[in-house]
Amino acid sequence: MSKPVVIQKMWAFLQLGKPHISLPVSLSSLTGFILFSGAFVQGWLSLLLGIFLLSSASAGINQIQERKLDGLMERTRQRPLPSGLLSLRESWMCTILCALGGLLLLWHAGGGTAAILGLLNLFTYNLAYTYLKRISLFAVIPGSLVGAIPPVIGWIAAGGHPGHHHIILLAMFFFIGQIPHTWLIMLRYDKEYKKAGFPSLSSTFSRRQIRSLTFVWVSATVLAALLISLSGMYHHHFAAVATMLVGLLMMVFFARWLFLARDGQLRQAFIVLNLCYLLIMLLILTDRLF
Repeated sequence: MSKPVVIQKMWAFLQLGKPHISLPVSLSSLTGFILFSGAFVQGWLSLLLGIFLLSSASAGINQIQERKLDGLMERTRQRPLPSGLLSLRESWMCTILCALGGLLLLWHAGGGTAAILGLLNLFTYNLAYTYLKRISLFAVIPGSLVGAIPPVIGWIAAGGHPGHHHIILLAMFFFIGQIPHTWLIMLRYDKEYKKAGFPSLSSTFSRRQIRSLTFVWVSATVLAALLISLSGMYHHHFAAVATMLVGLLMMVFFARWLFLARDGQLRQAFIVLNLCYLLIMLLILTDRLF
């Protein structure tokens, strides 16, 4: 039995904003906020909702930009635009409203600097990264800046100075970690990317080289996590030790799965990588709040 039209539309609007991405991005901004404030002080909710709406707007614009390419790939052809659930006009209206609402909330939470950084992040993703990834595999490098800016926005919204070494280390962790995250997606859907005309990892590197390069970036992510542990960022020794343990376990996992496992197990590697990000964010939050 098919869903009512209204429910289908609501679901399509939700999917346009990719909540599975926008929610973790919001959590990363809250991590930066709590890292400085140590509590849910005024502005945290505006920050959380603002980042969520702005991230949703960026995801929506990306789907508008790539609607024809999405229709060529199995994993994306059911998205709201290629599937016909939303029209181009409806998609633009939704993304514009989300962008304006997100910017206003960021302005309320952290002033002009937070709003400008949010707008910069949107432009970086939708103007720089979205077009560069059509011509170069290494578009992921500038694209990873998008993952580093939200925690900085949160830190600034709470009253912190962007030059402090704690927020620089946290931003570096998210920046470096975004690279193996993206490469694992590209590796898993390599054939579909080829079909849509995107640069292909397997056309440039052998499978062994791809795994080796990914492991290098995973190792760099683990090193960034260890630096967080040793920087004095944590108030409790347990959180610092737990972060080190999470990083080392991730290193062991990827040493096994990226070098020894079949490509069919890439999904597990992707889940483990994202689970490690989530655990470290939660460790920072709980350390500061309790």
